[in-house]
Amino acid sequence: MKLSRSGIWLLVAALAVVLAGTAPVGAQPKIPADLTFDQGKDSPGKVTFSHVKHKETNEKCTACHTKIFKMKKGQTGPLTMEAMKKGTQCGACHDDKTKAATKVVFGVIDKASCERCHKK
Repeated sequence: MKLSRSGIWLLVAALAVVLAGTAPVGAQPKIPADLTFDQGKDSPGKVTFSHVKHKETNEKCTACHTKIFKMKKGQTGPLTMEAMKKGTQCGACHDDKTKAATKVVFGVIDKASCERCHKK
C-alpha cells in the first residue's frame, strides 16, 4: 500500500496528537495518600501526614523532597520530636517563622499545636 504525500502528513499529525495527549508537559505526579505514623512511647497520639494539605501551600513536591525528606516513606530515618525541635524534618518549616501561602506555619515547639498533628 502506497501513501500519498498528504496521507503521510495526516498520519504524522494524528500520531503527534496521540503522543501529545499521553504525556502532558510539566505534569505533577499523583499526590500520595495520607501517611500514618505509629504512636511513639512518649507521643500523645498517632500522626497522620496529609500530602494534599501540604500541597495546598507549596507549589512543588521538591519543596520538601529531596531537600528535607527522601521520596519513599521510611528512607529518611525515624521522625523524632528532638530532630524537629532542632529545625530538621518537619521542624524545617514548622518553626513559627516560615510562611506558607499567606500564613506563618505553626511551630513544633508550641504545646498548644500538638493536637494539630497528634491525634488520639
